[in-house]
Amino acid sequence: MNTNIGYMYDVSIVIVNYNVRDLVDNCISSIYSANNKNHKIEIFFVDNNSIDGSVKYIKEKYPEVKAISNDRNIGFSKANNIALKQASGKYILILNPDTVLEEGTFSKMIDFCEQNKDTGAVTSKLILSNGKLDSACKRSFPTFPVALPRIFGLSKLFPKSKIFGKYNLTYLDENKTYEVDSICGAFMFIPKKILDVTGFFDEDYFMYGEDLDLCFKIKKNGFKVYYYPEVTTIHYKGESTRKTHLSYVNNFYGAMRIFIQKNFTGVPRILSLVAQFGIYNRSFFGYIKRILRILLFPLIDAVIIYLSLVASVYIRFNIFPNKGYLLIISIYVLIWLSLLALFGLYIVKNRFSIKRTFNAIISGFFINSSITYFFNQYAYSREVILTSTVLSLLIMILWRGIVNISVFFKKKNIMLHKIDLLVVGDKELNQDIEEKLVSKYNVLFFNRISSKKTLSELEEIIQINNIKEVIFSGDYFSNQEILSLMWNFREKNLHFKILPTGKELILSKLHSNLEDISLIEIEYNINNKMNIFLKRVFDLSISLILLIVIYPFVFLYSILSRNRSSRNVSKLMLLPKVFIGKYSLVGIPLWLEAKNNEYLGKKGLTGLIQVNQYKGITGEELEIYSLFYAKNQSLMLDIEILLKTVFSIFKNIN
Repeated sequence: MNTNIGYMYDVSIVIVNYNVRDLVDNCISSIYSANNKNHKIEIFFVDNNSIDGSVKYIKEKYPEVKAISNDRNIGFSKANNIALKQASGKYILILNPDTVLEEGTFSKMIDFCEQNKDTGAVTSKLILSNGKLDSACKRSFPTFPVALPRIFGLSKLFPKSKIFGKYNLTYLDENKTYEVDSICGAFMFIPKKILDVTGFFDEDYFMYGEDLDLCFKIKKNGFKVYYYPEVTTIHYKGESTRKTHLSYVNNFYGAMRIFIQKNFTGVPRILSLVAQFGIYNRSFFGYIKRILRILLFPLIDAVIIYLSLVASVYIRFNIFPNKGYLLIISIYVLIWLSLLALFGLYIVKNRFSIKRTFNAIISGFFINSSITYFFNQYAYSREVILTSTVLSLLIMILWRGIVNISVFFKKKNIMLHKIDLLVVGDKELNQDIEEKLVSKYNVLFFNRISSKKTLSELEEIIQINNIKEVIFSGDYFSNQEILSLMWNFREKNLHFKILPTGKELILSKLHSNLEDISLIEIEYNINNKMNIFLKRVFDLSISLILLIVIYPFVFLYSILSRNRSSRNVSKLMLLPKVFIGKYSLVGIPLWLEAKNNEYLGKKGLTGLIQVNQYKGITGEELEIYSLFYAKNQSLMLDIEILLKTVFSIFKNIN
């Protein structure tokens, strides 16, 4: 169907991209699905000097898309205007790359504009990945009574108030059509003739505010701006403009200031001053927050060292330091902090390094001990330095050690906290062994547990299985059905993701190739002499402790239960065999045939296969998992498996 007269296309779609290749791929794919060849469309892909190969990828996959490549990031307004000057559609759709359109989008939007001849711009209902409404899709101009609650945060506290919720019109019904002041630049459907009157985006805006400014010009020329919820669009907000909080504040309020200066010249100057205050106010707190984040770790260390020195003086002389001591203590603290910084402790990746902490504190001990020679009145304080060094070292290593352990527990998912993930589609999840060991996901496949493959059945599966995340990876459901589902679950705190077309479904960024593992037998850690020694020492130590502390009770329980003990008790009864070296605490399953499998190591009371309770595992899979453990065995991996086994037992008991 072609509705244009004097235009080459029905709709010209303009997308500005910056390093979001997969998202823009998904977006363009949804455009074709939304149109379904009903209208003649042209797509402009404007790239702001991305480094992720976006331009080459889009050109190869969608040769009909008109790709424009800029040699630098020129901002949203200028990039859009380059394409708008070339656009020849009756209607223009300004579209973010982090959006997904539903089927029939263009037909509905064109019909709306044809029925409402006064339309200057219209947007759809924009919903976020959690199914909730993107509040930016309908807004008011930042007049004094509108801007003030926004600047002071009252709009968030009272979203349903007509007085405080005016900026994002949060008091309006999300499912009804309204005339509004402004809409979001993520989705702006505009008749080309309107832009011929108003002009394009104002290029004084780099990011944010340009959509507000264009809507103001549209309204100023006598046209109307609409929010039209009969069309729904997914908006993965922020994905295409990932910024720091501070950058967002500066850009947002900076854009508001430009908007007021350009368009509200007749308004009392107090409005501009209020907006300026908002910018400085939010920026100030943003800077303070950032500075505190940078200084947090030095402050913690400074407090520890300072208190250690004060405590050392009290321990040595049974008095608290006087003013003279406080001065020299401050010098000692500064020296230690300087050394901690020089050893790289305040670089993000080294913040919790115990080795660097030890080296810095010990170096500080020698330097501070030398300094005491220059302060004769405090010459006896070398004992204080030694005591404070020990205290500081113990406390700083302790708190960093606790953090390291908590990070290890979280990273390796020792507590076995699983998030139920539902994959809806015909693509299988590519998840390697290492990922399965540490995965936080309990993966369910819709095509395995569903019989009817209907939307209502999908809703039931989500509710019954308490699903927290859903990935759509195929064509079971249309974008419109997916959007409807997201909206229905908007209050359930679910997260929805749509797999970019042509992409392999993989849960993590790990890329171990299981087929290659069996080719590297010479590098198996399980046969490394040092690993064998460490593993044996570990088995001896832990089994000895368990034999003394737990085994007598297990033995007694086994006798009283008359051989009807549980599987876990039966394994604990094998602790003596671990102690003498026949078995290991961690190894291949006890039931695995030992013949020709000696290179896989000893049998274990628990192991990679046992802890994950792989029921119905095939012989080939068993070999692959066993080879993986043999190849990657280490003391840390054994500890990880043991901890998971313990938590798994307690979890099953509960």
